[in-house]
Amino acid sequence: MSQADAWSALSGLIKGLQGAGELHARFHGYHRPDSYGAEAYLGEQCTQAVIALERFRQEFTQSLPDIAAQRIDFFLKERLGHAEGDGQTIAPQTVDPGSALVGLVALEAEITFILRGRQEQIRARSERAFLFLQRALAVDNSIRAKWQAAFDKGEVACERLGSLALLSQGIYAFKVDALGARTDLVFTAAPEDSLLSRGVDGLVLTEWKVADARNAKARFIKAREQAELYRQVPLAGSELTVYRYLIAVSEKELPRHTIPSDWISPAGVTYRHINIAVAPDVPSKASKRK
Repeated sequence: MSQADAWSALSGLIKGLQGAGELHARFHGYHRPDSYGAEAYLGEQCTQAVIALERFRQEFTQSLPDIAAQRIDFFLKERLGHAEGDGQTIAPQTVDPGSALVGLVALEAEITFILRGRQEQIRARSERAFLFLQRALAVDNSIRAKWQAAFDKGEVACERLGSLALLSQGIYAFKVDALGARTDLVFTAAPEDSLLSRGVDGLVLTEWKVADARNAKARFIKAREQAELYRQVPLAGSELTVYRYLIAVSEKELPRHTIPSDWISPAGVTYRHINIAVAPDVPSKASKRK
Protein backbone atom coordinates (compact mmCIF):
# COMPACT_ATOMS: atom_id res chain seq x y z
CA MET A 1 0.00 0.00 0.00
CA SER A 2 1.31 3.45 -0.90
CA GLN A 3 1.73 6.18 1.69
CA ALA A 4 -1.19 8.12 0.21
CA ASP A 5 -3.52 5.11 0.44
CA ALA A 6 -2.32 4.25 3.96
CA TRP A 7 -2.93 7.77 5.19
CA SER A 8 -6.32 7.90 3.50
CA ALA A 9 -7.35 4.74 5.38
CA LEU A 10 -6.04 6.04 8.70
CA SER A 11 -7.67 9.42 8.12
CA GLY A 12 -10.99 7.68 7.48
CA LEU A 13 -10.64 5.71 10.72
CA ILE A 14 -10.00 8.87 12.76
CA LYS A 15 -12.91 10.71 11.16
CA GLY A 16 -15.14 7.74 11.90
CA LEU A 17 -14.07 7.82 15.55
CA GLN A 18 -14.78 11.55 15.60
CA GLY A 19 -18.35 10.87 14.53
CA ALA A 20 -18.70 8.10 17.12
CA GLY A 21 -17.35 10.40 19.83
CA GLU A 22 -19.82 13.14 18.94
CA LEU A 23 -22.70 10.62 18.98
CA HIS A 24 -21.59 9.27 22.35
CA ALA A 25 -21.41 12.79 23.81
CA ARG A 26 -24.99 13.52 22.70
CA PHE A 27 -26.25 10.18 23.99
CA HIS A 28 -24.41 10.66 27.28
CA GLY A 29 -26.16 13.98 27.77
CA TYR A 30 -29.51 12.19 27.96
CA HIS A 31 -28.40 8.96 29.63
CA ARG A 32 -25.77 9.60 32.27
CA PRO A 33 -24.99 5.95 33.18
CA ASP A 34 -22.80 4.32 30.52
CA SER A 35 -24.78 1.08 30.66
CA TYR A 36 -23.62 -0.13 27.25
CA GLY A 37 -19.91 0.40 27.91
CA ALA A 38 -19.70 2.83 25.01
CA GLU A 39 -16.99 4.94 26.59
CA ALA A 40 -14.75 1.96 27.25
CA TYR A 41 -15.27 0.67 23.71
CA LEU A 42 -14.50 4.10 22.28
CA GLY A 43 -11.31 4.15 24.31
CA GLU A 44 -10.30 0.76 22.87
CA GLN A 45 -10.87 2.03 19.34
CA CYS A 46 -8.83 5.14 20.02
CA THR A 47 -6.03 2.88 21.27
CA GLN A 48 -6.14 0.92 18.00
CA ALA A 49 -5.99 4.18 16.05
CA VAL A 50 -2.90 5.24 18.01
CA ILE A 51 -1.24 1.88 17.28
CA ALA A 52 -2.12 2.27 13.57
CA LEU A 53 -0.58 5.76 13.64
CA GLU A 54 2.64 4.36 15.11
CA ARG A 55 2.80 1.72 12.41
CA PHE A 56 2.20 4.33 9.71
CA ARG A 57 5.02 6.47 11.11
CA GLN A 58 7.45 3.54 11.10
CA GLU A 59 6.48 2.12 7.71
CA PHE A 60 6.87 5.43 5.88
CA THR A 61 9.78 6.87 7.85
CA GLN A 62 11.83 7.43 4.66
CA SER A 63 9.17 9.17 2.58
CA LEU A 64 7.27 11.28 5.09
CA PRO A 65 8.00 15.03 4.92
CA ASP A 66 10.09 16.03 7.94
CA ILE A 67 7.42 18.33 9.36
CA ALA A 68 4.78 15.57 9.16
CA ALA A 69 7.07 13.09 10.91
CA GLN A 70 7.85 15.65 13.63
CA ARG A 71 4.18 16.39 14.30
CA ILE A 72 3.31 12.67 14.56
CA ASP A 73 6.27 12.08 16.89
CA PHE A 74 5.21 15.00 19.08
CA PHE A 75 1.70 13.58 19.39
CA LEU A 76 2.88 10.06 20.14
CA LYS A 77 5.70 10.89 22.54
CA GLU A 78 4.56 14.11 24.19
CA ARG A 79 0.77 14.18 24.00
CA LEU A 80 0.35 10.54 24.88
CA GLY A 81 3.47 10.27 27.02
CA HIS A 82 5.15 7.57 24.96
CA ALA A 83 8.75 6.66 25.66
CA GLU A 84 11.08 6.49 22.67
CA GLY A 85 11.56 2.87 21.60
CA ASP A 86 14.12 0.99 19.56
CA GLY A 87 12.17 1.06 16.32
CA GLN A 88 9.57 -1.52 17.38
CA THR A 89 5.89 -0.70 17.69
CA ILE A 90 5.06 0.43 21.22
CA ALA A 91 1.70 -0.90 22.36
CA PRO A 92 0.16 1.92 24.41
CA GLN A 93 -2.08 1.38 27.37
CA THR A 94 -5.73 2.06 26.75
CA VAL A 95 -5.96 5.79 26.27
CA ASP A 96 -8.51 8.21 27.65
CA PRO A 97 -11.02 8.48 24.78
CA GLY A 98 -11.75 12.16 25.29
CA SER A 99 -8.21 13.53 25.23
CA ALA A 100 -6.94 10.99 22.70
CA LEU A 101 -9.78 11.60 20.27
CA VAL A 102 -9.39 15.37 20.32
CA GLY A 103 -5.66 14.97 19.67
CA LEU A 104 -6.16 12.44 16.88
CA VAL A 105 -8.72 14.62 15.10
CA ALA A 106 -6.47 17.68 15.32
CA LEU A 107 -3.45 15.69 14.11
CA GLU A 108 -5.42 14.20 11.19
CA ALA A 109 -6.32 17.66 9.92
CA GLU A 110 -2.73 18.85 10.26
CA ILE A 111 -1.09 15.88 8.49
CA THR A 112 -3.68 15.86 5.70
CA PHE A 113 -2.93 19.55 5.10
CA ILE A 114 0.84 18.92 5.04
CA LEU A 115 0.66 15.98 2.63
CA ARG A 116 -1.71 17.72 0.23
CA GLY A 117 0.31 20.92 0.41
CA ARG A 118 3.46 18.98 -0.53
CA GLN A 119 1.80 17.81 -3.75
CA GLU A 120 0.98 21.38 -4.74
CA GLN A 121 4.54 22.46 -3.97
CA ILE A 122 6.01 19.77 -6.22
CA ARG A 123 3.59 20.68 -9.01
CA ALA A 124 4.49 24.36 -8.80
CA ARG A 125 8.23 23.61 -8.80
CA SER A 126 7.85 21.34 -11.82
CA GLU A 127 5.97 23.90 -13.87
CA ARG A 128 8.41 26.62 -12.84
CA ALA A 129 11.23 24.40 -14.14
CA PHE A 130 9.56 24.08 -17.55
CA LEU A 131 8.92 27.83 -17.66
CA PHE A 132 12.53 28.54 -16.70
CA LEU A 133 13.82 26.19 -19.40
CA GLN A 134 11.77 27.83 -22.15
CA ARG A 135 12.84 31.31 -21.04
CA ALA A 136 16.48 30.20 -20.88
CA LEU A 137 16.27 28.87 -24.44
CA ALA A 138 14.98 32.26 -25.57
CA VAL A 139 17.77 34.34 -24.02
CA ASP A 140 20.83 32.13 -23.49
CA ASN A 141 22.79 31.27 -26.63
CA SER A 142 24.88 28.55 -24.97
CA ILE A 143 21.82 26.73 -23.60
CA ARG A 144 20.07 27.05 -26.95
CA ALA A 145 23.08 25.58 -28.77
CA LYS A 146 23.13 22.54 -26.45
CA TRP A 147 19.43 21.93 -26.95
CA GLN A 148 19.61 22.33 -30.71
CA ALA A 149 22.40 19.75 -30.79
CA ALA A 150 20.31 17.43 -28.60
CA PHE A 151 17.28 17.95 -30.86
CA ASP A 152 19.33 16.82 -33.85
CA LYS A 153 20.38 13.67 -31.95
CA GLY A 154 16.84 12.74 -30.94
CA GLU A 155 14.54 11.98 -28.05
CA VAL A 156 17.05 10.40 -25.64
CA ALA A 157 19.42 13.37 -25.80
CA CYS A 158 16.53 15.79 -25.18
CA GLU A 159 15.15 13.92 -22.19
CA ARG A 160 18.62 13.78 -20.62
CA LEU A 161 19.03 17.55 -20.90
CA GLY A 162 15.48 17.95 -19.67
CA SER A 163 16.19 15.92 -16.56
CA LEU A 164 19.08 18.25 -15.72
CA ALA A 165 16.89 21.31 -16.21
CA LEU A 166 14.30 19.95 -13.77
CA LEU A 167 16.90 18.76 -11.29
CA SER A 168 18.31 22.30 -11.14
CA GLN A 169 14.93 23.28 -9.66
CA GLY A 170 14.90 20.38 -7.18
CA ILE A 171 12.74 18.04 -9.31
CA TYR A 172 13.80 14.51 -10.25
CA ALA A 173 12.22 13.67 -13.61
CA PHE A 174 11.79 10.02 -14.54
CA LYS A 175 10.03 7.87 -17.11
CA VAL A 176 8.80 4.26 -17.10
CA ASP A 177 10.03 1.15 -18.85
CA ALA A 178 7.98 -1.50 -20.63
CA LEU A 179 7.19 -3.18 -17.30
CA GLY A 180 5.91 0.03 -15.74
CA ALA A 181 8.86 0.60 -13.39
CA ARG A 182 10.53 3.94 -12.67
CA THR A 183 13.54 4.60 -14.94
CA ASP A 184 16.25 7.26 -14.72
CA LEU A 185 16.62 9.56 -17.75
CA VAL A 186 20.43 9.69 -17.59
CA PHE A 187 21.71 6.50 -15.98
CA THR A 188 20.69 2.91 -16.61
CA ALA A 189 19.18 2.56 -13.13
CA ALA A 190 17.32 4.97 -10.86
CA PRO A 191 18.92 6.00 -7.54
CA GLU A 192 17.78 4.28 -4.36
CA ASP A 193 14.41 5.44 -3.06
CA SER A 194 15.97 6.65 0.18
CA LEU A 195 18.43 8.87 -1.72
CA LEU A 196 15.64 10.30 -3.85
CA SER A 197 13.47 11.10 -0.82
CA ARG A 198 16.38 12.94 0.87
CA GLY A 199 18.06 14.59 -2.10
CA VAL A 200 15.24 16.20 -4.10
CA ASP A 201 12.11 18.20 -3.42
CA GLY A 202 9.96 15.98 -5.59
CA LEU A 203 9.77 13.22 -8.20
CA VAL A 204 7.75 13.70 -11.39
CA LEU A 205 6.86 11.26 -14.14
CA THR A 206 7.70 12.69 -17.58
CA GLU A 207 7.64 11.42 -21.15
CA TRP A 208 9.70 13.29 -23.74
CA LYS A 209 9.14 13.22 -27.51
CA VAL A 210 10.65 15.05 -30.47
CA ALA A 211 7.87 16.56 -32.57
CA ASP A 212 6.83 19.05 -35.22
CA ALA A 213 3.52 20.61 -36.21
CA ARG A 214 2.58 17.63 -38.40
CA ASN A 215 3.04 14.86 -35.84
CA ALA A 216 2.69 16.64 -32.47
CA LYS A 217 -0.76 15.22 -31.62
CA ALA A 218 0.35 11.67 -32.36
CA ARG A 219 3.53 12.15 -30.32
CA PHE A 220 1.56 13.38 -27.32
CA ILE A 221 -0.77 10.38 -27.55
CA LYS A 222 2.20 8.00 -27.69
CA ALA A 223 3.78 9.70 -24.67
CA ARG A 224 0.54 9.33 -22.71
CA GLU A 225 0.26 5.65 -23.57
CA GLN A 226 3.77 5.07 -22.27
CA ALA A 227 3.16 7.07 -19.08
CA GLU A 228 0.00 5.04 -18.41
CA LEU A 229 2.18 1.93 -18.03
CA TYR A 230 3.42 3.20 -14.65
CA ARG A 231 2.84 0.48 -12.08
CA GLN A 232 5.53 1.01 -9.44
CA VAL A 233 4.35 2.06 -5.98
CA PRO A 234 5.07 5.80 -5.80
CA LEU A 235 7.12 7.52 -3.14
CA ALA A 236 4.03 9.41 -2.08
CA GLY A 237 5.82 11.67 0.36
CA SER A 238 7.99 13.18 -2.35
CA GLU A 239 6.44 12.06 -5.63
CA LEU A 240 3.85 14.02 -7.56
CA THR A 241 1.08 11.44 -7.87
CA VAL A 242 -1.78 13.45 -9.36
CA TYR A 243 0.04 15.14 -12.28
CA ARG A 244 2.23 13.77 -15.08
CA TYR A 245 3.99 15.72 -17.81
CA LEU A 246 4.14 14.93 -21.51
CA ILE A 247 6.77 17.05 -23.27
CA ALA A 248 7.11 17.58 -27.01
CA VAL A 249 10.47 19.09 -27.97
CA SER A 250 10.27 20.96 -31.28
CA GLU A 251 12.48 23.30 -33.25
CA LYS A 252 9.94 26.15 -33.31
CA GLU A 253 6.92 26.65 -31.08
CA LEU A 254 4.11 24.27 -31.95
CA PRO A 255 0.78 25.80 -33.07
CA ARG A 256 -1.61 25.93 -30.15
CA HIS A 257 -4.15 23.64 -31.77
CA THR A 258 -1.59 20.81 -31.86
CA ILE A 259 -1.06 20.89 -28.07
CA PRO A 260 -3.88 19.02 -26.25
CA SER A 261 -5.57 20.41 -23.18
CA ASP A 262 -5.12 18.70 -19.83
CA TRP A 263 -6.39 15.12 -19.86
CA ILE A 264 -7.61 13.41 -16.69
CA SER A 265 -7.29 9.63 -16.60
CA PRO A 266 -9.93 7.34 -15.04
CA ALA A 267 -7.56 7.02 -12.06
CA GLY A 268 -7.72 10.78 -11.50
CA VAL A 269 -4.23 11.60 -12.80
CA THR A 270 -3.97 14.86 -14.76
CA TYR A 271 -1.71 14.82 -17.81
CA ARG A 272 -0.19 18.18 -18.71
CA HIS A 273 1.09 18.75 -22.26
CA ILE A 274 4.22 20.89 -22.56
CA ASN A 275 6.01 22.21 -25.64
CA ILE A 276 9.70 23.07 -25.43
CA ALA A 277 11.04 24.89 -28.51
CA VAL A 278 14.82 24.69 -28.93
CA ALA A 279 14.97 27.61 -31.40
CA PRO A 280 12.11 29.85 -30.21
CA ASP A 281 11.13 32.99 -32.06
CA VAL A 282 11.16 36.32 -30.31
CA PRO A 283 7.75 37.03 -28.71
CA SER A 284 6.52 39.31 -31.53
CA LYS A 285 7.18 36.70 -34.22
CA ALA A 286 5.81 33.87 -32.13
CA SER A 287 2.49 35.68 -31.62
CA LYS A 288 2.11 36.21 -35.38
CA ARG A 289 2.77 32.53 -36.11
CA LYS A 290 0.00 31.44 -33.75
